[in-house]
Amino acid sequence: MKEYMGNPFLLIPIEIKVREFHAKLLLSCFAAETGFNVILGDQIELQRHLGSLPKGIYVDKSVVKTKIKSFKKNIKLGNRTVAWCEEGLIFLNPERYIQQRVSAQAFEMIDIFFAWGEVQAEAIQKNIRNSDQKLCITGNPRLDLLRDPYRGIFSSEAKKIREIYGPFILINTNFSLYNHFYGRDFVTNTMKGQGRIKDREDKNFYIKWSDYLGEMYHLFLDMIRDLSLNFSDYTIIIRPHPSENHQTWKDFSRKLPNVEVFHKGNVIEWIMASDVLIHNGCTTGVEAYILGKPVLSYCPITSETYDSILPNALSKKCSSLDELKIQLESIIKNIEEDCLPKPNAPDKVSLLKKYVHGAQGLTACENIIAALNKLAIQYPCLHNHDGFSTMNITRRKLNNLIATAKPFIKKYLNIGTKLDEYVQQKFPGLKIEEIMELIKTLQNHTNRFATINVKPIPATTSCYMIFNKE
Repeated sequence: MKEYMGNPFLLIPIEIKVREFHAKLLLSCFAAETGFNVILGDQIELQRHLGSLPKGIYVDKSVVKTKIKSFKKNIKLGNRTVAWCEEGLIFLNPERYIQQRVSAQAFEMIDIFFAWGEVQAEAIQKNIRNSDQKLCITGNPRLDLLRDPYRGIFSSEAKKIREIYGPFILINTNFSLYNHFYGRDFVTNTMKGQGRIKDREDKNFYIKWSDYLGEMYHLFLDMIRDLSLNFSDYTIIIRPHPSENHQTWKDFSRKLPNVEVFHKGNVIEWIMASDVLIHNGCTTGVEAYILGKPVLSYCPITSETYDSILPNALSKKCSSLDELKIQLESIIKNIEEDCLPKPNAPDKVSLLKKYVHGAQGLTACENIIAALNKLAIQYPCLHNHDGFSTMNITRRKLNNLIATAKPFIKKYLNIGTKLDEYVQQKFPGLKIEEIMELIKTLQNHTNRFATINVKPIPATTSCYMIFNKE
């Protein structure tokens, strides 16, 4: 691969495939088109081989305290690090967001932070000293996918989903603090171990938040059970949060003939295929609004402390099950236009604009690549590297390393053999055929990226180089 060594490298890890893959491949195509070589793939595998990869700009998905070790490794290897926060669009309040998701020490170690919009940027400015020079309000590639022509890449899959399930109600859940893959106490205990819960007041805050989500969770179960009976002509699709225990939803749905649980593919194609989306405080409420789909926020209980503002405000709020059913009936029978989202409503447009940059004009990908190009020019050493070092870790050695690490992981997190299942749920692998197919789909819908190609990275199973073959 020495013929590609003259261009700067961009290293883009993926943690949660269904949420990140499409957006990060789109960013990779933009980057490759402007002259970057992009290494895209499984976060765990990419981190493991970091020392064997060409030095470049590492694009992380967060700046939490646990990233400090990774950032130090990048600095030692001669990489530059930039980041955004996948959870930075929706949060309860600025102080808690910073405490949960933004480490001052980690932030100090990056070159650029890409903010979703003004609200997130202001939260960081007020709580992290000297952050202005690193903040870049760009928007996020995930929301570029909701814009034309990029949303068109989901139309074929949306059509297939519609053909399989016919009319259906999509319910997206967001209860990982209560219904986590590893149990209710996992998030709180992990945050405590990481020093993100500092005192009894903090601990009580998260315990009460978990209690609140637990009550909402059980009200959602009651709601789904009722809708299954009263809207029996419709399939009800439950799509749990990536970190939730999906098995609890599957066990629940087995008793209901028209309810199914799925967590495959990008959520956008499922929203596009659905008749209506129901959620509470979920990012998919924002995505559905931007896509112009009917979206209902089910709010049988409310809390000024624990409710998310943006997704519920962009949705039609229903404070009771009876109200929800009335609104559903209206949407399904097209009785009442009031149920449909109004993209041009001044209050909602104004609210969305504060949270989201890049909804119009330049895309988030274009904004991000412009900043990365400046960074690459600032550090000429990124253009001078030795390429790929010998990756001589055999599969047997790799398995031995993993086996050695597991007892320590088990002791620290008390999660035992379920580690593999959780990793698989978040990232079930990535094949070159998937990347090539999505690049081809992007080419067909955008009339660009015709010169973009892909090759596997040696000694890896889920990491690939995206590059401009010209």
